[in-house]
Amino acid sequence: MADGLVLYGNRASSNAYKARFLLAELGIAFRSVEIPLTGVKPGWYGDLHPFGTVPTLVDGDVVIVESNTILRYLADREGRDDLYPRTPAARARVDQLLDALSLSLRPALWEFEVRTHYADDPHHSPRQPTPEEIATASEGLAEILGGWERLIEPDGYCTGTFSIADIAAAARMYLLPGLPFDLSRFPKTERMLDVIGARHAFRVASPRG
Repeated sequence: MADGLVLYGNRASSNAYKARFLLAELGIAFRSVEIPLTGVKPGWYGDLHPFGTVPTLVDGDVVIVESNTILRYLADREGRDDLYPRTPAARARVDQLLDALSLSLRPALWEFEVRTHYADDPHHSPRQPTPEEIATASEGLAEILGGWERLIEPDGYCTGTFSIADIAAAARMYLLPGLPFDLSRFPKTERMLDVIGARHAFRVASPRG
């Protein structure tokens, strides 16, 4: 393996955004290799990542292929207990949010994004969604966000202090404020996106940057 950190990702991938965001927060230099999200990927990348998705982090002989695991690994690697606590209860709180984001919020958010932000992208949406489909996706997202609001704190940080849970959530939800969705109904989430979105590392790592 090559020396130093290498991040195989794509600027448009929210999962790769998570990794870039944390690397920027930590001030860690890394080499970035762009991997296409669609179409044919390089044959060698299939040898590196068993599912061919992004991101992949390579740190010497260590290869990590899941974005949330990359966040945990980097925080532990740098001894950043503030970002990923070591005490069981505090760590479980962060892990719970990472799991809820991936297993519950992400699918509902993607359903809405496909019918709004990506509606004109033939790869994601081969036909224009109907108003009924958009409304159904919006209702589904609202239901999940209602549950998410019950898990997070109101001060702008998911657990009350900045952690990798905020990095993962803000990077995954970065499109949400610009979508046709009434985010004001979810003040904790809206506050979190405002607070985390103001961080320098968030802006540096942004797909729009």
